[in-house]
Amino acid sequence: QQMTVSNQSIGSRLCPPYQGNKEALGWALDGVARIIGFIAPAVFLSTSIINIAKKEAGCTADEECQERIYGLKPSSFLTTYGTIVGLTSAVCLPILGAIMDHTKHRKLVGQVTAIIQLTCIFVQIFVNESNWFYLGVLVQIISGFIGWMHTVTVFAYLPELTNDENLLVSWTANFHMLQYLAMLLFLAYMLGLLYATGYSDDPVLSNRSAMISCFVITAPLFLITWTRLMKPRDALQQLPSSSSIWTIGFKQVYHTCQKLVTTKEYRAIMWFFLNVMVVEAAQTSIATICLTYMTNVLQMTSDENGIAIMILFIGAAIGTIVGEKLVKWTRINPIQSNQLSQIISAVNTSLAALILTGPGQQALAYVVAAIWGIGVGWKITIERFIVCQIIPKDQDAEFMGFYLFASQILVWLPTLVFTAMNEAGVSQRIGLLSLTLFFVAGVGFLCMMGSYEEAVTSATHETHEDDDNTRDAEDSSNADGQGEEKKDVPSEPEI
Repeated sequence: QQMTVSNQSIGSRLCPPYQGNKEALGWALDGVARIIGFIAPAVFLSTSIINIAKKEAGCTADEECQERIYGLKPSSFLTTYGTIVGLTSAVCLPILGAIMDHTKHRKLVGQVTAIIQLTCIFVQIFVNESNWFYLGVLVQIISGFIGWMHTVTVFAYLPELTNDENLLVSWTANFHMLQYLAMLLFLAYMLGLLYATGYSDDPVLSNRSAMISCFVITAPLFLITWTRLMKPRDALQQLPSSSSIWTIGFKQVYHTCQKLVTTKEYRAIMWFFLNVMVVEAAQTSIATICLTYMTNVLQMTSDENGIAIMILFIGAAIGTIVGEKLVKWTRINPIQSNQLSQIISAVNTSLAALILTGPGQQALAYVVAAIWGIGVGWKITIERFIVCQIIPKDQDAEFMGFYLFASQILVWLPTLVFTAMNEAGVSQRIGLLSLTLFFVAGVGFLCMMGSYEEAVTSATHETHEDDDNTRDAEDSSNADGQGEEKKDVPSEPEI
C-alpha cells in the first residue's frame, strides 16, 4: 500500500500540463510569446522612437518638440502607427474570420504570422538614429498588423481545446494568469537590466536590450508551438457557391446589423454593442496615447514608462476581481457595474489631463495608471459576463462574432483624433482629455439598454420562440409526411 501511494504521488508530480493536451500547452506558450512580443516594442521601442525623432528634428529630450520630421511631429508617430494598424485590422477582420471558418489554412496562417512577427522583432534589434523610421516605425506597423492576425488565429483554437466547459474556463483563467506573470517578470527583468547597465537614458541601447531579450524568449516559444503542438483544422463550414472568401464576412456583418436595428427584441443588444465600439476604442488607445504623453510631456524614460505599464497591468488584475465581486456582494446589476467602471475611467482620464502637466510627476502618473488598469480589468470582466447573458443562446456564434467585430471597428478613431489635434497645435492635454468623450458616450449607450432583467428576459424569450417555431415546423413536416403516405406517393422526401 505504501508503494502504491508513493507511485501515485510520483505520477501526480509527473502529470503532463493541461492533462496532456498538446494544443492547450501550445496555446499557453503562444500566449506568453504574444504578451512579451507586445510589451517590448510597446514600452521600449516606442519610447526610443519618440526620443530619436525629437533629436533628429533638432529638439532636446526635455522639451515638447513642435518641429516636424517626415511630415509629422515626433509626438505623432506612435498614434499615427496606432491609427493605421487599427483601421487596417478593422477592415480585414471579416476577411480573416472567413478564412478561419471556411478554409483549412488556420495552422498555416498561425505559422506564417509567427515567422513574420519574429522577423520584425529581429530586425528591430538594429534600430538606430540613421534607420529608426524604416526599421522602427514602418516595420512596427507591419508587426502590429501581423500580431493582430496571429492573435485572431490563436483565439480560433480556444473553444476547440476541450468539450468540457468547466475545464475550458479553468484553462482560460490559467492562460491569462501565465500572460500576466510573464509580462510582469519580463518588465521586472528589463527594469533591472536597464538599471544595472545604465542604458535607460540611451534610446538606442535600451531598445536593443529589450528586442534582443524579446527575440531570445519568443523564438523558441513560437517555433515549438507551431511545429510540435498545434494541429491543422478542416473548414468549419462550406463556402456557399454564391459567395467568395472576400465578401462572405462583410455580408454576415451586414445581416447582423440589419437584424439588430429592425428587431425590437434585440434593441438592448444593439445599444450594448454600440457601447463596446466606443469604450473599447478608448481603452485600447490608452496605452499608445499615454506612452506618447508620458514620454513627450512628462519626459519619462524607458524604465519609468515600463514601471507605469507594469502598474497598469497589475491594476487590471485587481479590476477583474472588483468586477466579479461587486455584482456578487452588492445590489448593483451588471449594467450598472459596467457604467460605474466607465465613469471611473472617464473621471480618471479627465484628472490626468488636468493634473499631469510636466516633468517630475512620475508618482502621480503611476497612480493614474493603476486606476486606468482597474477600469480596464473591471470593464472586460463585467462586459464579457453581460454579453453571455443577453444574447440568444441559439445565436451565440453569430453575436459573439459580431462582438469581436464591434470591439475592433473603432480602435483607430481615438488615436486619429489625438494625432489630428496634436498636428494642429492643440495641447496634448486636450488630446488626452478627448478620450473622456468616448467613455461618456459609452455610459449613455448603456443607459439606453434599459433594465438588465428585461434584456436577459428578452434574450431568453427569443430563444424559446425560436425553439417553438422549430417544433412547429417539425410537426408540420411530420403531418405533411403522413398525408403523402396516404396518397401513395414515393416515400423518399425531398431534402
